[in-house]
Amino acid sequence: MLRDKIITAINEVGFDEYKEISSSDIIFADAVFASCKTNTCGNYGQNHSCPPLSGDMEINKQRFLNYDHAIILNKIMFLGEYYEKMESSMTEVFGFLNELRGKLEDEPIMIAGPGGCDLCKECSAKASEPCRFPEKKRYSMEGSGMDIVTMSRKLGMTYNAGDKNVGFFMMVLY
Repeated sequence: MLRDKIITAINEVGFDEYKEISSSDIIFADAVFASCKTNTCGNYGQNHSCPPLSGDMEINKQRFLNYDHAIILNKIMFLGEYYEKMESSMTEVFGFLNELRGKLEDEPIMIAGPGGCDLCKECSAKASEPCRFPEKKRYSMEGSGMDIVTMSRKLGMTYNAGDKNVGFFMMVLY
């Protein structure tokens, strides 16, 4: 069964928390989607999995609602005494996502996470070229308009773990 295979892969990779929900329970917010344009992550218009290249809010929302089930994952990371580990924490989180993607490579799923897709060393969007692997790209949860803060609170998942530890959220849809 696909669900069991996903749960096994989640546990093997070593995520800290996960919760199963219906995709219809995903919380989307126009304000989150709009914040990408002013956000400092640098992916706006520079990554095929982020706005505006990923489509408008409705296209992004529908992409997730095409699946019936979702599993929200969390990896709690220490950001350093002065948040100096933010970039290395993000790199580590992408490593977890890529390991999960590898374990589920042949399955009919979609994996989403924080920030833009990191499948290619440099996204072809930066050269105004089409995505090299459109069927494999990993969409941004926030860039799709998901309100991760509200969802994590509603599900009782750890967003702020205290003492400069924060939860990084990802999602597997099936």
